[in-house]
Amino acid sequence: MIINCKELANKIKKRAVEEAGGKKLVLHAIIAGEDKASIVYAKSKIKTLRKLGFDGEIDKVNSEREMLKKIEELNGRDDVHGIMVEFPLPKRYDAIKVHSAISPIKDVDGMNPVNYGYLLLGHEILTPNTPRAVIRILESITDIEGKNVVIINRTPVVGKPLAMMLLNRHATPTVCHSKTKNLKEKTKSADIVVVAVGHANFLTADMVRDDTIVIDVGINVVDGKLQGDADFEAIEKKAKITPVPGGVGAVTTACMVENLVKAAKLQGVI
Repeated sequence: MIINCKELANKIKKRAVEEAGGKKLVLHAIIAGEDKASIVYAKSKIKTLRKLGFDGEIDKVNSEREMLKKIEELNGRDDVHGIMVEFPLPKRYDAIKVHSAISPIKDVDGMNPVNYGYLLLGHEILTPNTPRAVIRILESITDIEGKNVVIINRTPVVGKPLAMMLLNRHATPTVCHSKTKNLKEKTKSADIVVVAVGHANFLTADMVRDDTIVIDVGINVVDGKLQGDADFEAIEKKAKITPVPGGVGAVTTACMVENLVKAAKLQGVI
């Protein structure tokens, strides 16, 4: 079974627009240098926002100092309701310093240590978009409570916050990574497997049980085509699975719009 993520994404965006109440919210995406992938992603986000009646701008900077200065400026502007920094940053940038500089109430990525700390304490205010997209997908098709969930990713952007969100919903997450032993044994015992390793066909059909839910967060380019981390054709014959493209990525973008509206509410704009 292929999980219909586009329909869910459209519902999330529609509700966000309704909650905005006609307010033209504005997001600024900051890019370090001329990274082509970051520019493509940022333009795609702005395009989505404009289709929904919102707006956005892209700010390019050439140093960490310039980025921090730009963030400070945007924090103080009443006409800017959300701030995002496109990652990965150049190695010479201090990611923690950058995340910390963004106002917690304009932090559409949910990566400011204040918002991250709230999540750790069980309060989901502005949370990272990709793990929240995973949660929204799961909540649309199953009851998460009590489920055994294997997450193959331990990054601060996906694996760690997702584990916290699952705990908040009384699931039992197991976080795996490149050093995990007997990975297949763990995935075979899971009700839900979330894979985000950046390797095409990493998760094979023999690694999951029948009727397992597989959430594929991976994005790879194979022979010019986008492909996830799971062997989609083999797994979808025995389990529920999200497609790539048109899966988690679509819902992640919708969650970004939702976070922009949440940020505006925190600012008292709507």
